[in-house]
Amino acid sequence: MNPVLTTVLLLAALAMFANTIADRYWLLRAAAADDRRDRVGERLRRLFAIGFGQRRLLYERGAGWMHVGIFAGFLVVSLRTIALCGRGFDPDFQLPGFHGPFGQAYAVLKDTFALIVLAAVGFAAWRRLVLRPRRLHLSAEGVLILAWIAALMVTDLLGDGALFALRPDHPEAGWSYAGTALSELFAGVPAPATLTWLEATYWSHLVLVLAFLNFLPYGKHFHVLTALPNVFTMKLGPPAAPARMEFEGREVFGVGKLEDYSWRRLLDMYSCTECGRCTVHCPTAATGKPLRPRELITDQRDHLLAVADGLRRVGKLKHQGRDEEAAAASAALERPALAGVVIPDDVLWGCTTCGYCQTVCPVAIEHVDHVVDLRRHRMMMESAMPPEFQAALRGLENNSNPWNVGAAAREDWIGDLPVPRLRDKGRAEYLLFVGCAGAYDERNKDVLRTVCRLLDRAGVDYAVLGTEEGCCGDPARRAGHEYLFQAQARRNLKTFARYEVGAVVTACPHCFNMIRNEYPQFDWSASRVLHHSELLLDLVGQGRLKLRPGGAARVTYHDSCYLGRHNGVYDAPRDLVDALGLERVEMARSRRDGFCCGAGGARMFMEESLGTRINQNRVDEAAGTGAAEVCTACPFCLTMIGDGIKETGREETLRALDLAEMIERQLAD
Repeated sequence: MNPVLTTVLLLAALAMFANTIADRYWLLRAAAADDRRDRVGERLRRLFAIGFGQRRLLYERGAGWMHVGIFAGFLVVSLRTIALCGRGFDPDFQLPGFHGPFGQAYAVLKDTFALIVLAAVGFAAWRRLVLRPRRLHLSAEGVLILAWIAALMVTDLLGDGALFALRPDHPEAGWSYAGTALSELFAGVPAPATLTWLEATYWSHLVLVLAFLNFLPYGKHFHVLTALPNVFTMKLGPPAAPARMEFEGREVFGVGKLEDYSWRRLLDMYSCTECGRCTVHCPTAATGKPLRPRELITDQRDHLLAVADGLRRVGKLKHQGRDEEAAAASAALERPALAGVVIPDDVLWGCTTCGYCQTVCPVAIEHVDHVVDLRRHRMMMESAMPPEFQAALRGLENNSNPWNVGAAAREDWIGDLPVPRLRDKGRAEYLLFVGCAGAYDERNKDVLRTVCRLLDRAGVDYAVLGTEEGCCGDPARRAGHEYLFQAQARRNLKTFARYEVGAVVTACPHCFNMIRNEYPQFDWSASRVLHHSELLLDLVGQGRLKLRPGGAARVTYHDSCYLGRHNGVYDAPRDLVDALGLERVEMARSRRDGFCCGAGGARMFMEESLGTRINQNRVDEAAGTGAAEVCTACPFCLTMIGDGIKETGREETLRALDLAEMIERQLAD
């Protein structure tokens, strides 16, 4: 076409792009180090499944497939764009290996995906401009990008049409079926005019591509470039487990400013697509509270860009090893506080850490870790917390339970039941970890007594710690008091080691998650950690718990976030309900999309004064199934659902029961 002009365009555009990316890179360098290069094989598997495979988008019909079509089409057509750059120097340029049959096959594939992209763009425009789903922001940028993508496809196809009209013998003619069809538009058009069309579409396509590349870093569509790196560097292992904090040699705890985050958190901010999927079943968003997971990320991103000039200097100084100067430059930056101002306390403390947001995020943003890091700063550096949590905090500090009941009363729930203590027995096959709710909450004491009766009936070798048990640490860690959490965890782990605990069973998903996924951060792990639903299902399957046929009751099961979404235990509770012979009906929001009861993230011990109550929202949904009973498998859920039933005046038509209670009710004589 024109080697000189092509060279000038490419060099100018790529230089501008490199300069912009360098600016973004220095912002990442201003943040803390974070090694995300471990377990490369697993990272690659997730990259192909979530990144290239778009697994989280395919879960959603319609819009998910639309996005997949655009993404896949872009990948396929990008090879043609590279080839077109080469044709600026040589009109017959082909990518290596694209001569002959392979190139012809690619021509068919390229046209197919170009048409798929155009169809997907049309659907996206109709959806954005006409349907206007609530989760989407109607933005000029979104419409512009759709038009831009469509123009790229059209200029490519029209260019092929003009090329094939001029050269009917071109190797791709006929194979590139859309381009061949478009060549008919130039029938009877003089060759010079057709050549003008060819050159116009070529230069339009090249300029559009290079302009598109340089536009991306300046808006939400930066995710086109950062999404795959964000997926590759996503946190491996338990999704609900915050990173362990080391205290020795640290002066700052948690995140008080952007530089306290790791670079991966800033990459989250770059990668947000603003699609709003994180808000669809977010319990705070659905009940009218200030927290919106999308805005949690985008508000931080906007703050990042507002202080970018100063942070770039910090990043460059860190890169040069001038850490003291970097710290001084950071301290000199005038900006609002990140925790408490950029992210207001009503937003920060509203999160239930249910994890729905990060489970459905197509680019693997780690929302919950953002929340916990910010809470850590507010809690440990500024002693700022909701006033009502102070009583729970005192209870954890003084009596190792958030109810602030005397530690000596921890085994009073046992009453006259013959529950063995490890201090008397020495060893047992299973440690039954009771948890604070089972030990101190009146309603959940009944559940633990039921669990013990079932274990005795099945002849299970178990024992409890009694007064030697302490809080697992979940409320302290989720509230941001990492130091208190570690003190609780170490105390329990010391007791576990003394009794050589191997297998643990618990009726509390929060204890279950903590012992299974977070205690291993202290170089300890049990041979097995089971939720009581898993053990009870096994006992029923072995015939050690025999059930009589169920009645006609209709039951709906409520998924605990820390059992289901955070640990993947969806089937065991449902299989138990089915084993009872009861009619089980699902709520609309279930399994991965299950709706939180409102008690997670230490919210069990805080007031809910904004918006509508989360537990009432969930009870309304449960009642809508026509069920007479709501089956739970978590003490917090049981309390919240039970309260919601009372608050909505449904005591006569609906009741909440734990799985263990339902099983005991139907034991065969």
